[in-house]
Amino acid sequence: MRFGAYIKDKMGWILLNGMGMLLLFAFLLAMGNSLSAIALIFLAWGVILAGGLIVQFQSRKKYFDRMESMIEEMDQPFLFAELMEPSWRLEDRLYRELLQRSNKAVLEEIRRKEDEQREYKEFIESWVHEAKNPITAMELLCENMENEREQPQIRRMRLELSKVEGQVDKVLYYARMEQVWKDYLIARTDLRKLVLRAVQKNRLAFQDRKMQVKIEMESCFVSTDEKWALFILDQIFSNCIKYSRDENGCVRIFSETGKNKVKLSVEDNGIGIRPEELGRVFEKGFCGTNGRSGRYSTGIGLYLTKKLCDRLGMGIRIESEYGQYTRVWLQFPESDFQKIGWEKTFQN
Repeated sequence: MRFGAYIKDKMGWILLNGMGMLLLFAFLLAMGNSLSAIALIFLAWGVILAGGLIVQFQSRKKYFDRMESMIEEMDQPFLFAELMEPSWRLEDRLYRELLQRSNKAVLEEIRRKEDEQREYKEFIESWVHEAKNPITAMELLCENMENEREQPQIRRMRLELSKVEGQVDKVLYYARMEQVWKDYLIARTDLRKLVLRAVQKNRLAFQDRKMQVKIEMESCFVSTDEKWALFILDQIFSNCIKYSRDENGCVRIFSETGKNKVKLSVEDNGIGIRPEELGRVFEKGFCGTNGRSGRYSTGIGLYLTKKLCDRLGMGIRIESEYGQYTRVWLQFPESDFQKIGWEKTFQN
């Protein structure tokens, strides 16, 4: 609190005292008092007024400094009104009561919104599970019909169903993103087998685009949640397919191992990303030039991928040269599994 602002706030009180001094001056002069006596009275009045203002300013400044320090140290500043120091001033007590009533209303509104959001997420998760059942059934029917008749239309139907399933999964993972810790299990995972599963899941899409997939890695173990990591790989492969070349498309997958860490690279020879857009690919809803040039994109896939990597403690980085390639690096966090694997390697 600044002294100038305080004096400005008390200007009404100061002007009232000034008017009182003028009236007193006129009265004392009319009663025949000398100017020296009147001046002495006014001097005493001014000293008392100035001293009172200074003392009051120091007291209020200390009070508000304590309040400001308290709110800066609080983890939940919205509970400030509950922890305010009691004051003998009626004005302070009234402000505190108003803040408490306001905070109570805000907390009730927040609780209501949280309940609504939780119910919405529960509905979405329930809907996703219900929607996946007929999708799975239709995929099995298409697979049986394809084996019997080898109809290209059936393969196309299976491909489109896999796309629908991917979008449904995206909705489910988006709904659960803020509470990943409730639905994941960190365990020893063979990264090569995980990559093979992700490739198999996108097999029809790779075949439809006539893309080659080269897996240049040996088995290595990382600690991660298999289901969430599979979803991350699925989103990366989906982008490789979506932004691939019209012919001779290729995806190269390899790993690099180091002391207590494993890095996985997924590299394609697709259309690439413009340099000015590379830093925004993880932004929610960002589609870029590629997403607006006939390849429909929601701008959610990489956003979800980055968020889930952060939740799982994984690093992710994208390199690209427009018109040449795009390379995605995934770095898995350090773990005892990796450390044990490296110790065995050195011993051998």
